[in-house]
Amino acid sequence: MKPRILVVDDEKNIRRSMQMILSSEGYPVRLAENAREALGLLKKEAPEIIFLDVMLPDQDGLSLLPQIKSDYPAAEIIMISGHANLSMAVEATRAGAYDFLEKPLQKEKILLTIRHLLEKQKLQKQYETLEKELGSEYQMIGESKALLEVKQQISQVADTDSKVLILGESGTGKELVAWAIHHQSQRSDGPFIKMNCAAIPEDLTESELFGHEKGAFTGASETRDGMAAQFIL
Repeated sequence: MKPRILVVDDEKNIRRSMQMILSSEGYPVRLAENAREALGLLKKEAPEIIFLDVMLPDQDGLSLLPQIKSDYPAAEIIMISGHANLSMAVEATRAGAYDFLEKPLQKEKILLTIRHLLEKQKLQKQYETLEKELGSEYQMIGESKALLEVKQQISQVADTDSKVLILGESGTGKELVAWAIHHQSQRSDGPFIKMNCAAIPEDLTESELFGHEKGAFTGASETRDGMAAQFIL
């Protein structure tokens, strides 16, 4: 099902053109000629995408933008203007706009912007799904006193930049603790990299850590980055 689109513009010809372009591509379209009408339509049925003109008769579009994003955070807003400048575009982006299009609007540019927006949303959903799957894989289950103490210690060290040594017998969940610390830290947006040093032959440890060039040793058929390079990313 294609996303619903709201076009907010005081120019009748712009609204009509946008409706023709979007409807021909199968998008459900609603039209509003001012801020008051737009807010009324939003209360009835919030669209997924909003094309919002900067110059409206009853309220400036740039002041309406943060209001809409606050009340309808899931809606993606694309600003449109015939008098655009760099400061306007920067202000709109900081307020949460996805993009800023200049008039006269071209069909190809409109549809390409929507396509890129939908691709971004698709990737975001895939990322969220993978994050949930990863979280369930490393979830620590239990409410025992010992486990609650471990979780408390994790919360304490996760906020710091200190190095952490995790000790425990095989199978006690050291990797789960390491992931929990990473997930709660300021580096949670970065990769969680595992390296089992015990499983790496001694003569290959340097290669695994720092990588190697093609032909550096027998079997090195291509240049390869080591684990250390991933730590830096």
